Amino acid sequence: MADYYTPEQLAQKLGITEAAIAQIEAKGLLQPKVKDGRRFFSSRQAYHLRAALRLARKQKLSLEEAFARVEDRWLCQASAIGH
Repeated sequence: MADYYTPEQLAQKLGITEAAIAQIEAKGLLQPKVKDGRRFFSSRQAYHLRAALRLARKQKLSLEEAFARVEDRWLCQASAIGH
């Protein structure tokens, strides 16, 4: 994965629309970095969003719930590595 994606690149990579990216952003699940008026998403955000989309579909969860579970799992793994 590249280090950063534009909304268009992220949508294409995940097989969703740019409008869906905007809705996910509006829900506060993604916070882009803004540079020169353009929005960018990190590869970590892309990975988490992909995992959340898959989990939401598989377990019939809301995207918010799936995203929270993915983030919790990542935080647990990160803290286990740090100790």
